[in-house]
Amino acid sequence: MTTPFSDRAPAKIQQETSPPTLHHKTLSAYYPYIYTLSKFISSRLEGFESQPQASNTTAFSTFLKTTLCAFRNEDELNRVELDKDRRVIFPTQQEAIDKALSHVAKASSGPGKVQNLLLFRTSSKLHIQDLPINMSRPSVPNQTIQGPAGVFRSSEWQILRSRIGDKSFSQLLLGTSLFSPVGNNCYLQLSGIPLYELYEDDHRRAFSKIELSRKRKRGAEKNRKGKRKRPKSTTVIQAEESSEIFDQAKAKEKKDDGNPSNISIQRQRMFYGRPYWHKQGVLSHGLPPSHILNSLKCGKKSHEAPSDFDCLSLLDDIFPQLVGNNKDISTLTTEKLPKRAAGMIGIAREIIVRHSRLEYEDIMKQCLKRMDRVSSKTPPTYTEKSAWTATPAQSNEQTLPTSAVRRERSARVNIAIYEEKTHNPFMPKTHRQVCWFVTTIVRSLFSTQIMGSQHNLDILLANVRRFITAKQFETISLHSLSQDLRINDFRWLHENIGSGQRVSPGEMKKRKELVLSLIHWIFECFLVPLIKNSFYVTETATTKYETVYYSQKDWNKAVRPHYRKLQDNLLEEIDKNKVEAARRGVLGVSTARLIPKPTGFRPIVNLGRKIETPDTTNSKRKSWSANQILGNVHKVLTSEKDRQKPRLGGALFGTNEIFPPLQKLKCDLTKKHGNLPQLYFIKTDIKAAFDSIKQDKMLEMLEDMLRQSSEYRVILYSVLLPPGHKAYQGTSKRFFKSRAIPTEDVSLTFADHAKEIAASMRNATIVDMVRRYSVTTQECLDLLRTHIKDNVWQVGKQYYRQKTGIPQGSKVSTLLCTMFYSYLENEHLSWTRREGSLLLRYIDDFLFITDNYNLARRFVDVMSRGFPEYGARISVDKTLLSFEYDTGKQLAPVCGVNEQGDVDFPYCGFLIRTGTLDIMPDYTKFLNYSIKQSFARRSTRKQGSTFLTWYSRQLENRNHVALLDTAHNGLGTVMMNVFINFAITTMKVPHYFKGTDTGANFNRLVFASMLCSSEYTFYAGRARVLHHVRTKNSKNLDKKEHFSLKKEEFILLAITAMSHVLKRKASRFRGVVDLLEAEGKKRVYRGLAGKLAVVCDKGWDAVKDAKY
Repeated sequence: MTTPFSDRAPAKIQQETSPPTLHHKTLSAYYPYIYTLSKFISSRLEGFESQPQASNTTAFSTFLKTTLCAFRNEDELNRVELDKDRRVIFPTQQEAIDKALSHVAKASSGPGKVQNLLLFRTSSKLHIQDLPINMSRPSVPNQTIQGPAGVFRSSEWQILRSRIGDKSFSQLLLGTSLFSPVGNNCYLQLSGIPLYELYEDDHRRAFSKIELSRKRKRGAEKNRKGKRKRPKSTTVIQAEESSEIFDQAKAKEKKDDGNPSNISIQRQRMFYGRPYWHKQGVLSHGLPPSHILNSLKCGKKSHEAPSDFDCLSLLDDIFPQLVGNNKDISTLTTEKLPKRAAGMIGIAREIIVRHSRLEYEDIMKQCLKRMDRVSSKTPPTYTEKSAWTATPAQSNEQTLPTSAVRRERSARVNIAIYEEKTHNPFMPKTHRQVCWFVTTIVRSLFSTQIMGSQHNLDILLANVRRFITAKQFETISLHSLSQDLRINDFRWLHENIGSGQRVSPGEMKKRKELVLSLIHWIFECFLVPLIKNSFYVTETATTKYETVYYSQKDWNKAVRPHYRKLQDNLLEEIDKNKVEAARRGVLGVSTARLIPKPTGFRPIVNLGRKIETPDTTNSKRKSWSANQILGNVHKVLTSEKDRQKPRLGGALFGTNEIFPPLQKLKCDLTKKHGNLPQLYFIKTDIKAAFDSIKQDKMLEMLEDMLRQSSEYRVILYSVLLPPGHKAYQGTSKRFFKSRAIPTEDVSLTFADHAKEIAASMRNATIVDMVRRYSVTTQECLDLLRTHIKDNVWQVGKQYYRQKTGIPQGSKVSTLLCTMFYSYLENEHLSWTRREGSLLLRYIDDFLFITDNYNLARRFVDVMSRGFPEYGARISVDKTLLSFEYDTGKQLAPVCGVNEQGDVDFPYCGFLIRTGTLDIMPDYTKFLNYSIKQSFARRSTRKQGSTFLTWYSRQLENRNHVALLDTAHNGLGTVMMNVFINFAITTMKVPHYFKGTDTGANFNRLVFASMLCSSEYTFYAGRARVLHHVRTKNSKNLDKKEHFSLKKEEFILLAITAMSHVLKRKASRFRGVVDLLEAEGKKRVYRGLAGKLAVVCDKGWDAVKDAKY
């Protein structure tokens, strides 16, 4: 038997008696010393391997060669001394284990010590005194039969104990970390400190070793000519992006929560907001009435200035640190105020007066009316010089960066695309309209006296536009908003310091804190409530991550008839006397919202919000969310989904499951016909799939699915994956997972379940957390019945019960919908399961492929009639055929033919070529909208150091086995898939580095990261394909080479794709393109350019029209 390990010298010098260590992708990240059990015992006990024993069976020899013992350091390795006394003292294996556990318990007891895995029973944090005690053995804790200690009762461990003796057996369990193989080069930990605990220690050590060096090179000061002079310009908060990008530090030793880089504006609060309505039913404009500026508002016609108390209240709201938390504002007078605060009363008074004179409603009408008038005319040529010149204050817009121009142009394109696809006149406001309104308000409220200078006001306005046009999940930090502000321009910060005097570091630090507080207040406490009360902010089904704005008046007018339609068809109002009972229910009340789509709205129920249950003390107590409560139900349904998969027909539970059935179909058709015959493709979609489900039918189906077991055992475990390529910066991955197992399938040891877990993994390590609990089938059914039949919506102040369908947004809704339509498939479409035909279904999207034209016509006819007993009828707009057929009512839409004469049929993000069954990524969807809508950056910090990881993960999204298998696809198709993957991913790079300064270091960083990512993607893709070939589903397939693409060909395809994309952004990425082209001309790629030219040209023609 060949071992998956390689000999490797450890980091430290080993003892002379120790054999060479082994290397494992996951274990070696934590243990520098790894040995097989056979090698380790032989190095400690002479003559162990040469002992002539009858027990030297093949199974026992394999056990010794595959079981590993690992050590974290040399001291731990030397501490294990196996006794030469090989006597067997205890008559049974259990007594020997109990004695060894007593020694382990003593060694693990004490403050600060981490428990050995052998002692775990119910919690990874339990100490020995918390474990249950057997009175017949008071010094030894009881162990569950499914715990790690149960493995040592096997026959192999009994034979080993008889060979080495009880003392050595006890030492082995006490001093080593043992690992047992479970398949696919994965291992199960049997003893030692749990690996997930070492994961945290390992990361803390890694972070502590990396320090940010700020020392100046020796001699640098001597080389500087002349005396250091004071800068003439005022102090500016300089952008540190360039140093942040190219800094090699991966993390700081301690995270400073007060650092502006770590403070993000809570932009998500302005999404899905409801406006304030006055008692007369009139919509409130501008800031909500509860805002502090409205509470301090003075009369518009009054010439009386705001009082000092009102000014102090506003200052206290903007600058909490100025007055102090322990002081009462009402007791303060101007004389008692701090000197700085007394000088700042003027800016507070100016803000209050300016706000009182603003007519928010008139400004809104004027801005929207003027923009509508401008947009209705033929737009002039859009240039950087003419951009934003129509604003009232042209001088404030001259510093607008070109990126804002591109954002506005892209926003207009996105809205135009939405106009083309939608069938209703309800249109969102463009980003330019929203920017115009908000910047007009900001310019009117915050004058140059408040912001200090025109430069600071221009920076503020530019950041306001960036804040409005940012995508939904993008974070905007306080640090980025304060860049390039001139601190010394804020004259109201000064404390009797002359303009020619130096400012002390302490004084400058205080000024920066106050400026940051002002910027934070403007965005967090002023802009967010202003936008939330003026616009309904949401995402749409068409624009994905793009932030979309509707005026509150238009939104309420549009959704009112839709809610009435929902009340007629989907909901029924709850009696007011039953509202409190519904709020106190098991799953509480769910808040609902609507997402716009081209044909109307999609209702989404938020089941992730914590349920607020009022208690007897009239205080609100937050508990679990509905999705958390449904967690056990989800585990049980997942278990039954895996166990009863044959009953689910052609159901797919992920896009990665589409390849095996297509692969099998191609092999079957080839055997049947010799070559692939003409195939007929039909794609249909159930209309309102979630909302049309019959609830009683759903519950009947669930009782049938879950009737096979009365109880389930939920086990918790941890999985640690390899650190991976340097593209992931050497960080390993750790997951905590759980699994529900029917009681009749529960094995005696966790090792049997670990083999099932490891079937879909490679090079992983599994750790049993020894946490178990039971879930009964009746509990699951009761909870599902409540979830389906008593799902209560809260819409405004009204409460409704969903009378048909199942909740969208639930943790179990996808599983329920898939299982429901599996029963429909078994009852009405079982005739499709025959040789030469394949029926696939991803939730409610059906795909039928057959070589029989009559079967294809029958499928279209059956689906067109619908299934009234299931409440299902197909959506005609989403039906697509690969052949012409008149259903009698209308001609079904037919998939088009590409330039080469091939038909690429779209399904679940893939294009399936009807003539060859080759699979390609569906790149056509990127031709209809801007590429930047397909992703959102959650953080803008450390753009350079995180680019490598981000780029590699983006490539992984289209690095499927289905796209890389050269036994199923043609080699040319696989090459084109690689080219398209890198081209589409590289189109996101200009948006990733938006606003970043370029230079030689920047070019080298981007080039090196891209090259490293392409290499990692090659190895990851090849490993996935080869692992898929080794699975059970592929054993009977042909023995052809499944990954015949060479590394040099793969890298050159990637380089060519990246060069083509970045050439269009040559003003910023010319240096990167030059480095990529120079790399492609190296000797290793000689002769490949001509061979790949046709594929590259074809791939570029496919994606060159994408908008990026």
